[in-house]
Amino acid sequence: MSWIRRRPLAALVVLALALRVACAVVTEYKPIFPAYYYTDATLTHDYALSALKDIREGRAPLINGTLGERVQTLTSLEIYRMLGPRPFALKLLNALLGALAVAAFAWAMSIIFPTRAALIAGLALAVWPSHIFYTSQNLKEAPIGLLTYAAFGAVFAAGFGEGVSRARAASLAAAAGFALLGAGFYRSYVLVAAGGTLLAALALSALRPPRTNALLAAAALVAALAFYPAASGRLLAAFDSRALGEADSNRTVSRLIPVTYDNADPRLIYRPTSPEGLSRFRTARQSADRRWALINAHRDIGSQLYPDETFKTWLDVLLYLPKGAFTVLFMPLPGLSPLEGKLGRYAASGENLALLALAALAAAGILRGRKSAARLGLIAFFAVMTVGAALLEFDLGSAGRHKLLYLPMLFPFAAEEALRLLRVKESE
Repeated sequence: MSWIRRRPLAALVVLALALRVACAVVTEYKPIFPAYYYTDATLTHDYALSALKDIREGRAPLINGTLGERVQTLTSLEIYRMLGPRPFALKLLNALLGALAVAAFAWAMSIIFPTRAALIAGLALAVWPSHIFYTSQNLKEAPIGLLTYAAFGAVFAAGFGEGVSRARAASLAAAAGFALLGAGFYRSYVLVAAGGTLLAALALSALRPPRTNALLAAAALVAALAFYPAASGRLLAAFDSRALGEADSNRTVSRLIPVTYDNADPRLIYRPTSPEGLSRFRTARQSADRRWALINAHRDIGSQLYPDETFKTWLDVLLYLPKGAFTVLFMPLPGLSPLEGKLGRYAASGENLALLALAALAAAGILRGRKSAARLGLIAFFAVMTVGAALLEFDLGSAGRHKLLYLPMLFPFAAEEALRLLRVKESE
């Protein structure tokens, strides 16, 4: 196994890919969870099938929804055009993207952490059961993870790496900008959170050399943020929206600040920019989700997050944040939430116990470890995404899926602290 020592990132890809392909095979031929675990993947399949039928019958395909949904459907459509309507092919593609995301994450962490800690963090991501499951389905998690971690790695290498030439830094900065822009096409808030926190980290390091490389990386991030509205608008315009009414068409506009619409009166727009607006935003979205589930899946949603919570002041919001953040990061947990004999909840609760222990280890590592600008950028990204999730996640299922992107930012801190504790124990 000497090749593993020589090519650790390749070994991570092989391991991660094997686990995800195995999961894809199981879920394709012997699904282990109820159908609602696969709702988004099934919808994407149905939309792609409908678009494929339009093409084969000589019509322009109708691809509607949010920008991220349209990109996902278009990707599925192109695969179906080449290989036929085979969902398993899409699962394999996502398994590959998920495995590459693991390698990109480990590479990015290795730039600012000791190599051993970075590889352990990558290994933790590779074997994380939820990450294996969701990146082996036709969902957005695999491409978003790959693009985001690649952007972090490119910014770290360009702005914080030692001995990087100006030409190489410029290439890395450009790659980071394009990768973050791509992630924004799937979920705009990822572009905002990652771009903003990385810019703050670069600003903290601006007083130290290499200043030019840091400025190149910062310029690429600013360009991605500035270019996103126009680029996303052009991409939306490239899709055929003739099936939409005027009111629904307005809802497809890609925004950096999300909005939602009143179910009874589509003219009412709610923005989460004030305590009252945040309350109305949450209520409208959760009400729409319950109605959709009842009409289309004939079921009630049993895992919505605090649907009766209301905010009147910013103090109410601040007081809610600890409860909301803990919920989106670590629930369900045994004894704190009903498991109801469901396999998925038992698996999630066991996994969350391990994640809670890992987070405690990471907290110790953050307190003891170095406070470099790049490391602070990771912590800031985790914090910003956690606050956003606490306030704007509406269902425990989607919260568990979305945390796959930002909770791993704690992994290298936990790995570094674990290695430190092991060294201390060995020396005693």
